[in-house]
Amino acid sequence: MKFYKIAFLVLLFFITNSISAQLSIGAFGILSNANISGNPPSSTEYTGLTGFGGGLIVDYQFNDEITLSLQPMILPKGTTISYDLPSYKEQRDSVIVNTSYLTIPIMIKVAASKVMYVSGGFDLGFLQSAEFEYANIEGKGDLSDKINSFELSVNFAVGAKFPVSIFNVFIEGRYSQGLLNASNFPESSSTGISPEFKNSGLQLLIGILYDLDF
Repeated sequence: MKFYKIAFLVLLFFITNSISAQLSIGAFGILSNANISGNPPSSTEYTGLTGFGGGLIVDYQFNDEITLSLQPMILPKGTTISYDLPSYKEQRDSVIVNTSYLTIPIMIKVAASKVMYVSGGFDLGFLQSAEFEYANIEGKGDLSDKINSFELSVNFAVGAKFPVSIFNVFIEGRYSQGLLNASNFPESSSTGISPEFKNSGLQLLIGILYDLDF
């Protein structure tokens, strides 16, 4: 509940200070390479999963150095689970877990130069879907009840923003690390997924911003 209070206070701060701030709005696409961190069960390995997402962005630039940013987005996550099989010398990709979140990053951007910036903040995530499918045979199913519906992540990023016509184009590389256990799997699960893991991943964001005049 404390996180919801913090998010509410930040939103209130944005609203009450938007008159004196430079307001920009825009949209972006995401290339995500997601994985889960934690100790996999014996004879099991987790590997990254690539997906695409997108979102909207609202930037409040309070001065030349500091910008506060809200970035609601649909973000794909998940992992590929590889098992040791007796008939193969190497591990085989056996199960693909795809999850999708509505996330709301609250970020602080600090200008490093006229073009470059560094950024950090927290990400509130709300599970939208969770599915698995077998890599080598037909079959898939729902995992929504096995993944916790809320997660909190911390983000670190480096980006660049530059003007193109009437817009500002930005590109940003970001690392995200979950802080809460995302698993709702029981201890006795035979799926190869641990009863405790956290989402993590690398993201590439490319988008445009438009400055609003009041």
